[in-house]
Amino acid sequence: IGGLEASLRCFAHYDFQQDKIRRSILLDSKADLLVTGMGEKQLIGIARALESGSASQLLRLPGTASVTKELHEQGRFVELPAFETILEDRTKLLEAHLILERGLLEGKGVAQKHGDRYVVQNAAQNYSPSDLEHLYDQDYTRMHLKGSSYSPALRMNLFSITSHRGCGGACSFCSIQVHQGKKVISRSMESVIKEIHGLRLHPEWKGYISDIGGATAEMYGNDCATEACPKPSCLYPERCRMFSPGRRYLDLLLECRKLPEVKKIFLGSGIRHDVLLNNPELLEEILLYHSGRFLRIAPEHTEDSVLSLMRKPSFKALESFVSLFNSINRKLKRKIGLAPYLIVGHPGEKRADVIEMKKKLKSLGIRSTDVQIFTPTPGTLSTAIYYAECDLSFKAIPVEKAVGELLERKKLLTS
Repeated sequence: IGGLEASLRCFAHYDFQQDKIRRSILLDSKADLLVTGMGEKQLIGIARALESGSASQLLRLPGTASVTKELHEQGRFVELPAFETILEDRTKLLEAHLILERGLLEGKGVAQKHGDRYVVQNAAQNYSPSDLEHLYDQDYTRMHLKGSSYSPALRMNLFSITSHRGCGGACSFCSIQVHQGKKVISRSMESVIKEIHGLRLHPEWKGYISDIGGATAEMYGNDCATEACPKPSCLYPERCRMFSPGRRYLDLLLECRKLPEVKKIFLGSGIRHDVLLNNPELLEEILLYHSGRFLRIAPEHTEDSVLSLMRKPSFKALESFVSLFNSINRKLKRKIGLAPYLIVGHPGEKRADVIEMKKKLKSLGIRSTDVQIFTPTPGTLSTAIYYAECDLSFKAIPVEKAVGELLERKKLLTS
């Protein structure tokens, strides 16, 4: 088994729908092997191991997980609190997440006992820029497999281009970062341009690209040379000195925009307002050439006590960004609105925080907002905090779970 849902459920996890801790999906599905991450290299490795008949090669494959009776070579693995231990103590889910995160950052495998067996996940599979270029250089048809009409999801991404994988933001609630990892791997500009040239052959090509990016657009080009950086995030609590604020992404947009077959490039990927603060030229490029009626950013909240649990930049960063945005927007012939994505009900939030958020957004002149209620998803840090009802120092925090109250909080921001 594989895919995003498998990656998130590899170990004991909280299931929001059932409101309980579930064991590894490997055990529930009775699968022999689980592929974590995007999985292309793992699939090739699995095929070769099966062809050679080597079970040991198959079970040691990076980026895969399996079940074993005994934990051999213990030095290769960090061990999480057992499934049964987490059932007895809510805080152990958070402890397990932090150990898992640290182990993967250190390039180690991870193991967790379930009864008399172990779920063992090998160290993550490494991808290089040339690996990505090879994957995206294939002759894809961008057509529905059975020739039927496009689904809304496929239609939206029909002319979307992946420039990189991974995200160094490590927001607590993000499942994409859990799936793809912190390490950013970027394609070359030449590889991206080659893919754009190929779009001309598609019968529905009209010159519009819906996105060039990844989990976060400005992560492009931030391929870190450090193999085992111990920091969970490149941007929180402060930006790493090795992190470039979007210069290579700006260069990519400038070159792609010059191509004669391209009429317009939109941005569908997330953008970090704190990164744009350090690159006003990129913000101006986005507003002038790559935006619709609104520029959508994701501050998620305004209260620093909640933002710190989210691993998001402080409210001060949003204030500074709005000021920069307004100064550039005033010079444009076509005015663009600012539309933030917000979350209510994240662990650590109180009703008073939402009231304060409404006041702050009003003071910034922000009228249009997209608000969602926090929903716990398996495998994320925010969900572990939600279930444990404590912060990273294991100090108790408020966690609102009553649906009526959460709807009221959302209404406060949308009314």
